[in-house]
Formats: sequence, C-alpha cells, structure tokens
Amino acid sequence: MRTTTLATRRPRGMHPKSRGARQLARGKGLPEYLEKPEVDFLIAAAEHAEAALLMEVGWRAALRISETLNLEPGDLQLDADRPTLRVRQGKGQRTRIVPIHPELRVALENYLRYTGRKSGKLFTTTHRQTAWRWVKRAFAKAVERGQIPPDRKVGTHTLRHSCARHWLASGIPINVVQRWLGHKSLQTTLVYLEILPDPTGSIERVP
Repeated sequence: MRTTTLATRRPRGMHPKSRGARQLARGKGLPEYLEKPEVDFLIAAAEHAEAALLMEVGWRAALRISETLNLEPGDLQLDADRPTLRVRQGKGQRTRIVPIHPELRVALENYLRYTGRKSGKLFTTTHRQTAWRWVKRAFAKAVERGQIPPDRKVGTHTLRHSCARHWLASGIPINVVQRWLGHKSLQTTLVYLEILPDPTGSIERVP
C-alpha cells in the first residue's frame, strides 16, 4: 500500500509545481514573519534613522533588500493623491509601482527633509550585509527588551514576508498582493496562504 509521509505531502490547495510547494517539499519551511507590534518594536530599536527607514520600507512596501538599496528620490511620488514608489529593475529586470502607506510617506518625507537628498541613492549604504547587520542589531535589542521572542529568525527578508501577510490579513486581494510583491506567477504568492490560511476570517461566517 502506498503511503504519503508528512515530509513529502503536498500542502493542500497549492499547485505541486508552485514555488511555495517546492520550498515546503524541500523542507525549507514556511516564510518567517513578525506581527505588526513586533515590527514596530524592531524599527523602534534601530540604531539610527537610516536603519529605521530601511526597515520601514521593507515592512510597508515589501521590497527586496536589493530593491530598497536601489531606490532614488526620483522613484518616489510623495505629493500625489495616492503616493507611490517605483521599483526599477526588480527581480527578473521587471519594473513595478507600489503604493506608499501613509506612515511610510511621513517617514520618507522626514528623511528627505532632514538629509536634503534629491538625487543619487536614497540610502548611503549599498551593501546588503550592512543592511542585514542593522536589522540583526535591532532584533537583538528588541529581544533584550523582551519585545520579540528570541527564537525568531529575523533578517531583511522577514520584513517583506511580514508585509505580504499583513496585506492579506487587511483584505488586499491576493492577485493585487502578487503585483505589489513583483511576483511573476500567482503560484509564488500562494505560499503566504500557508501562514494565513483564512485572511478574511471567512470561517467565522460559515453556518
């Protein structure tokens, strides 16, 4: 009799060829994420304003760290009725437009006003490793304060995962989340339904 083990069972609802299903089948596990209060604690623990803004961009716009470090002031449309930022040459050399959350808009405006930066890169560092250290140091400080559990695996990409989950929990349709994340295929975005299987609380309305 043929059996299926937990290690090889395909997650229900996921296409067997999807990226998310392949990741789980290879034992990579689910995306690590933080709840909103934990992200707030992480950003508050940043060692300086630039580190805090970098984390705010990762959290509120769900950018990959390479996309964040590639941002320029000209990519920001802060004065529009619906502010946006442009991701130039994201993964797969694709360009996309992402809406700017009101909190991120304020943070960006304050940063640009303080630094006077009008051209060049938005962030002074161009190294992923530096950004990773900023996040790790903030995480260590938040753990020390008892604000985030010490067993979490937190890095720059954790903020992107956290944002994607938060968007879904806030009722943003998954196909819109796909576009904002810059995923070529919806199958890649479906992995977030594994960490938020009922985004709209539909089960509570089932008679």
